[in-house]
Amino acid sequence: MKISAHAEKILKIGYVCDRCLGRQFASLLTGLTNSERGRSVRLFMAMEYENKPFKTDINNFYGAGLRKKTKARQAACCICYDIFNSFPNYLEKAQSKLRGVEFKTFLVGSRLSAELETSEKQLWQAVGKKHVESLKNEVNREFGKLFEKETGKKFDKDKPDTTILLDMHTEKVSIQIASVFIYGKYKKLVRGIPQTKWEKYPETVEDIVAGPVMRSLDGKEHAFHGMGREDIDVRCLDWRPFVFEVKDPRRRQLDLNDAKKEINSSGKVRVSGLRFSDKNEVRKIKEAKPDKSYRILIEFEKNITQKNLDKLRALRGKQIRQQTPKRVLHRRSDLERKRKVKAITWKLINGHTAELTIKGEAGLYVKELVHGDEGRTMPNISELLKNRVTVKEVDVVRVWI
Repeated sequence: MKISAHAEKILKIGYVCDRCLGRQFASLLTGLTNSERGRSVRLFMAMEYENKPFKTDINNFYGAGLRKKTKARQAACCICYDIFNSFPNYLEKAQSKLRGVEFKTFLVGSRLSAELETSEKQLWQAVGKKHVESLKNEVNREFGKLFEKETGKKFDKDKPDTTILLDMHTEKVSIQIASVFIYGKYKKLVRGIPQTKWEKYPETVEDIVAGPVMRSLDGKEHAFHGMGREDIDVRCLDWRPFVFEVKDPRRRQLDLNDAKKEINSSGKVRVSGLRFSDKNEVRKIKEAKPDKSYRILIEFEKNITQKNLDKLRALRGKQIRQQTPKRVLHRRSDLERKRKVKAITWKLINGHTAELTIKGEAGLYVKELVHGDEGRTMPNISELLKNRVTVKEVDVVRVWI
């Protein structure tokens, strides 16, 4: 369809402002705003009309310089209802919401009112949408340009510090502040504290890391994303990677070296390699399945000898069948898992005590490998040596990243 024929169909609907008229031809030519496109089309169609009148809403030619007198008058746009005139009001609301929030970059999103969505949909049904840009796109872009000009902040569609949401149904503005992510590695030097928040325990690895970070960034909430976790009674003596997430931070600047010093002064948790990160690294951390090596102190019910312990060679390279341990059945599905013992060494300490070092495939329950969990883990050390075993201590000594 020719541009003139297309424009004629649009102008029959009612008064259409320059923005909305130009937006119907947005994919044609570059270096023009939709307002400039619309004004150009309007003037051309005014000349066409004066040359040979056609059926139209005459208000579309108000101020176009028609030589013939008409009843054209200034009108409100039947597509956008002059929503762009409300931008100063939305700008004031956005700036008020962001007062006291530290950010450098932003993104704009919007929710059109039902009235706006309907008017645009009806226009497209009547004239088609071959070259169009949506009203929502233009609202987001043009408000972004205004906000950038007024605040000096930079538009960033990929990783904005904050997202401004314009609700044109309620005429309200809301903001979403992007989380701050901090990557690091930790060691847990004591027993008796879990990795993440748990009502039964007043202190966690997460809490110790959170202290200086949350004070500096003034976040509302936090989350700790670890590459696996150790049991509460297990120390982690090798560096385990994590990403600490601060949600809704009012500030985004943090001296990571000072935070590290304060965390390490706890004597319970040590961190290293702190750096700023992002959500993608959270996914990588959660998907990683590294093997781990454990030091396990065990006690036998009956006397044990070095010769007895040498039977543990049979577990090297052995695939272990493990039903979900009884101790975690309340929070995990009852499934059978198969995990491999990749290496095992042992040291006899006295007639009833030995120290094991076991390298296991990710997900191997080493406590159950020792005592068998009433037959839910097979084979197991207790069954192999025909001697009931108690686990006294467990430490993670290597995370094989």
